[in-house]
Amino acid sequence: MDIGQAWNESQLTRDPLTGRPVRRLTSRGRINQTPTYHTNSGFSADGRYLVFASVRQGATWIIRAEVATGELKALWRAPGIGDRSYIHRGMALDFPDVDGRGICGNRVCVAPRSALAVFTCERAIHAVDLHTCQPRILLEDSGEQWIFGAPCISPDERHVVIALSSAHPDLRAGSRPRRRYLDVPDHKLRLVRVPIDGSGTVETLYEHQPAQSAHCAFCPADGNLLYFDLDLPPRYWGGSDGKTPRIWLLDVSTGRVRPLKNDYPGPFQVHQAWLWDGSGMCYHGGLPGGGNYFGIADPAGRTRWERCYPQASFYGHNTPDARRPAIIIDGEFSQHLLQWLYYDDQDTVPHPKLEPICAHSTQWGSIPGQYSHPHPLTDAAGQWISFTAAKAGRSDVYVVDVAP
Repeated sequence: MDIGQAWNESQLTRDPLTGRPVRRLTSRGRINQTPTYHTNSGFSADGRYLVFASVRQGATWIIRAEVATGELKALWRAPGIGDRSYIHRGMALDFPDVDGRGICGNRVCVAPRSALAVFTCERAIHAVDLHTCQPRILLEDSGEQWIFGAPCISPDERHVVIALSSAHPDLRAGSRPRRRYLDVPDHKLRLVRVPIDGSGTVETLYEHQPAQSAHCAFCPADGNLLYFDLDLPPRYWGGSDGKTPRIWLLDVSTGRVRPLKNDYPGPFQVHQAWLWDGSGMCYHGGLPGGGNYFGIADPAGRTRWERCYPQASFYGHNTPDARRPAIIIDGEFSQHLLQWLYYDDQDTVPHPKLEPICAHSTQWGSIPGQYSHPHPLTDAAGQWISFTAAKAGRSDVYVVDVAP
């Protein structure tokens, strides 16, 4: 396979439950994985293209998919397999040829209007043009002491911000890990900003120790407002310190930080994302007695909607729909379905307002790390929802057409 090569390996079916058209974009390779669930991070501005990472032919590729037709195009090639940051966090693929010189879909995002895929590989941040395949290096070397979180793009598409966290001290020293990443008590977090034009200037926006983070995202309506996860010891992303809110906001111009809000139905927020208009963030987390809570709060910390559902007993993610007053979820109420959870219900409604989208039927945990997680995403028009699904030890990328 060559850079710039185009081909089609897709299959079009209809979901047996909803009848919606579902296109399986990939049927080859070992791992195919979309970006994370963060708003506006995977599709081009017109919704025509989706970008994802693919492990095939002994390497890892950045691939562009034309979602309506299934045509794929190879944009960039990493020489190896397995993401260095994932390896340090203890979430590596269990393939014998993993060398840390590959790409994870969780470390890929898109600058939608600029038509650039931005991603990390080893200790560098790269970008590649979705049309010309022209590459550029945004950050040549983060340093051996750091690992990357997921990159995000500023609303004006002039900068990339990314969370750096401490590398595993044993791996950094060249030895086998004697303890889990989560068991190291003094990790350091640094949020940095890098120009997307490749000029290479690196600005430190915020630092905290002890802490780590893998997620940050700009408010779509305010390029000065950045959300980030603050993961504290002893459990970091597995529960933090059990009392401090996870969702924090950074005022980029002043460097001041504050929690989105202080009070939640449970002590930890698992996944969160900006609404498309930037008027708030959706979030969810576990209830102390079991189940999940879901909510939306505006940037000032005012709760707009919040519900507790003990029956939502599974692990899953959430991302806002671009067209409907709903959150797209992939696991909390059903381990096998993508669903809309509507937030236009009344306080007196005792049950969740759910609508099925399609089956994803991923085999959760069948591949180490998050390679089996659906991580749903929608385009800006709300026509397409992408997801990843794992079966029989490999994963594929799908899109479902949800146009009315």
